[in-house]
Amino acid sequence: MRTPTSFSETTAAYVRRHFALTQTELGRWLGLSQTQVEAVEAGRRNFSLQAEARLRRLSDLLPPRGPELPAPEALPPLPPRVARTAKEAREAELLRRRVRRCEHLARQLAFQLETLALQDEALLRRRQGVAALRLALATPPLDAGPTYDLAEEETWLARIEADVAALPPRPGPLARAHLALRRQLLLDEVAALLRLLGSPPDAVAPTV
Repeated sequence: MRTPTSFSETTAAYVRRHFALTQTELGRWLGLSQTQVEAVEAGRRNFSLQAEARLRRLSDLLPPRGPELPAPEALPPLPPRVARTAKEAREAELLRRRVRRCEHLARQLAFQLETLALQDEALLRRRQGVAALRLALATPPLDAGPTYDLAEEETWLARIEADVAALPPRPGPLARAHLALRRQLLLDEVAALLRLLGSPPDAVAPTV
């Protein structure tokens, strides 16, 4: 899942940041392409009057006028990574290679666990944004004109909700605990090998 990044200081960017929308999704709301939204956020062009009016519908939902993001626990549940002989020198080199391999694998597992945590945060933020939109857009604007179309808003929001619901299942606590255990076992092996090689204990990477 891609997380919306690289926000500018435009109103469109603030709306996207608050509701965790991509430029493509905001573009669908405004009736524009992702490229057009990107150009506006980069300051290379301006929205049309119609697009500005559509954007104002969402910007009016930003705090403090609009509702705050729902708490994580209020979100609906989601559906069901010394001189040695030649032989001793060769053995020591093999052990050093194993140390390097274990350290490399441990770093990969640490990166995988960190990535999972960041993805969890991004998913939670996206679900909060969509939930806030669902609540806020349920009430038509007081100044709704003849061009206001509730069905169009519902179609736009339903598509985003479907995209979120279609995301692949996240690894559960057992899978993550297994990754952490594998990493710790690798670090333990590194520590034991370094002791065999006579290296100082602080050569072992710290546990995270």
